[in-house]
Amino acid sequence: MKSTATSTAIIIGQPETCRQLQQQLELLADRPVILGWVFAGATDLSYSPLDSDAPLLGWIEQLESIIAKRKPALALVSLPAAMTDLITTIRTRLRRLGIADRFMPTLVDLLNGVGPRSILDTDLSALIDRPPRQIHRDKIRTLIAGQRILITGAGGSIGSELARICSEYDPAELILVERSENALFEIDRQIARLKPQLSRRALLHDVVDAKPLLEHFRIIKPDVVFHAAAHKHVPLMEDHPAAAIDNNFFGTKSVADASHEVGVKRFVMISTDKAVMPQSIMGMTKRLAEKYVQSMSHSSTAFAMVRFGNVLGSAGSVLETWAKQIADGGPLTVTDPEMTRYFMTIPEAAALVLQSATMVDGNASGGQVFVLDMGQPISILELAKRFIRQHNLEPVLAGDKKIGQTPGYLPIVFCGIRPGEKLHEQLASDGEPLEPTDHPDILRTSPPTPSDIQIQQIIHELSPNVRNNDPVALAGIIRRLVPYKTETAVA
Repeated sequence: MKSTATSTAIIIGQPETCRQLQQQLELLADRPVILGWVFAGATDLSYSPLDSDAPLLGWIEQLESIIAKRKPALALVSLPAAMTDLITTIRTRLRRLGIADRFMPTLVDLLNGVGPRSILDTDLSALIDRPPRQIHRDKIRTLIAGQRILITGAGGSIGSELARICSEYDPAELILVERSENALFEIDRQIARLKPQLSRRALLHDVVDAKPLLEHFRIIKPDVVFHAAAHKHVPLMEDHPAAAIDNNFFGTKSVADASHEVGVKRFVMISTDKAVMPQSIMGMTKRLAEKYVQSMSHSSTAFAMVRFGNVLGSAGSVLETWAKQIADGGPLTVTDPEMTRYFMTIPEAAALVLQSATMVDGNASGGQVFVLDMGQPISILELAKRFIRQHNLEPVLAGDKKIGQTPGYLPIVFCGIRPGEKLHEQLASDGEPLEPTDHPDILRTSPPTPSDIQIQQIIHELSPNVRNNDPVALAGIIRRLVPYKTETAVA
């Protein structure tokens, strides 16, 4: 469409981007007649463009009525490129209304050479403000090379990264166990492309189903097992305690039992800082899983667990949520201004899990617990500010007068702590003294081993055939089996 002096158009954007675009258009001899501006993307609804002859037509929520009344021939959309989803949504609505549209990059984006952003563009090391952890590759090669490596939860963030790393160290066979068809297909496809000559097996199976899993183990006879399958979303598990028990506890039990039965050399469970003095159902079921693994001291299999905190960039993580919120035009949500968490990137967490596995002592009694040194806990509010700045926007707290009057400001709002969440997490408690290992980023601890009577009680009370599946009643049983604040926590 060719713009002429008789064409009519509206500008859609933030107040400052609208003003800047109109000033640029006024330099053209042949330009459309601007009917007015439509504000979108975290603007101050009380703001009025008094410095322009163009009237404020309204806000993006009123787009259909504005179009019906003004009947523009063209819509010019000018928003920060980071707001990808919002831009797409607006342009889709315009096309449904039969209005031609053009996306006009902001001056700030043009100067910075910025296009639409995704979570893949994020500099994760800069977010956590420390260099990546190092690993001893020779020791990992000794662990993996020539061995049959089985990974549960192989389609998840940690499981898939474990699979990718293991494929680089020449295992005899790589067995990928995953209950999600799409996730299994994708990681199997990636490994096939990365290592086409590697012997591998994609096993579509839910680890909760114990008898078929044991049969698979008897056929495959894995040498090393990495158990990464688990439910991890804290608020969701508060509402679904039965699912948390079945997957996190009984799923772990079935994989550990099968490993013992077929004589797996090493079994490594992926645990979490939320299992320390657990307050959430998710953390409690992971602590129960730890207890069961600890009880396997009678086995010839060397059992171990690796604890670490939050993983940046994982599926469903806070960065994924924030990226979508930025793309929608904001605001960014933070639970509490005081909340902190331990963070590590997916590659370094998976690599240190493998590094921990090289240290497992087959002669040690009970399941050994390795704790990844994740540095100092990071303020979630500070993390949000860094993330916003990486998207070429400037963070402000909701209500700040800068919102809507200057381009590129994105508000942060506090939404409150969700069910099951704590302000601060810990990696160990007073009952679990931390000891150094031969790797500077890995510590070791030896929690008290539960008695056989305790383990049998846990299994009996949580068994699907015995338990009360009412969510409230079941949560009460879990909390009784794993009482909160029985130990004083240490960082």
